[in-house]
Amino acid sequence: MQTNTIEETVARRFRLAKAPTLVVQPEGVSPMAFTRLRDEGPFRGRTMAVPPEEAFEFQVALAAMSSGELWINGNHTELREVSPGDTFVFDLSTNPNVDLSPPYDFLRFYLPMAALDQLAGHRGLRRAGRLRTTSLGLQDPIMQGLALSILPMFQEPGTATALLLESIALAFHAHVIHRYGDGFGSETSVSTGLAPWQLRRACAFIDAHLCGDPSVSDLARECRLSASHFARAFRQSTGMAPHRWIMKRRIERAKVLLLEGKLDLVQIALTNGFFDQSHFTRTFGRSEGHSPGKWRRLRRN
Repeated sequence: MQTNTIEETVARRFRLAKAPTLVVQPEGVSPMAFTRLRDEGPFRGRTMAVPPEEAFEFQVALAAMSSGELWINGNHTELREVSPGDTFVFDLSTNPNVDLSPPYDFLRFYLPMAALDQLAGHRGLRRAGRLRTTSLGLQDPIMQGLALSILPMFQEPGTATALLLESIALAFHAHVIHRYGDGFGSETSVSTGLAPWQLRRACAFIDAHLCGDPSVSDLARECRLSASHFARAFRQSTGMAPHRWIMKRRIERAKVLLLEGKLDLVQIALTNGFFDQSHFTRTFGRSEGHSPGKWRRLRRN
């Protein structure tokens, strides 16, 4: 399923002019999607009915919203006022549709049942059955945190890397099965770090592909592991998620090139996999406290 197809489908369903969407698909897993649903008015009416499907939809409120109305399998429910962080979970096989009064702002997580089961299998868990749904808008700080971590990717081009998207998708899945799953049981094996050869191979692969966009699936394949197993083991071995490690290595490589002085800032940015010079400058500044140019001048002096 292509990003444009999902965007068009969701925008049409919610009667929106656009529905910015990020699609993530770890190797061997059905695609999941993150979509921003934002409307500042005027009132557009009840969302369109869609064919039932075997999937779940999590909607996390990014802003307050007045009350609305909800229909599930044709049964009507009043929606209370929504607060930031309220999380709604819908089973799309029940054809939920809503009547929302703008303004509203949600981050929508789309999780097919197939992806739920495939990732559970990778982690040694039995199939989920169904998730616990809620139309009450329960506070879920972890879902709110995940939503806020995705939000900048719609605002800053270049931040939505494959590695970061997969890491968030895996964290989302892990939270869902423990918070909303029913009878998943325990993992079949104790979580351990990477073997020395796996850590060396993963780090070497990262260093060789800093100018590209390696994904968790790419790294997991190098270590002969599933994406979810690799992500947990890598964090245990290094103390950080794969996307943070690769950003750390990009900054370290950039420092070497800055001190050599043979490349300008644009060339250094592109050589190290940053979207552009602006993305490089922002990321470097957050890490080092100075812009790349000022950092180089201070070191030379």
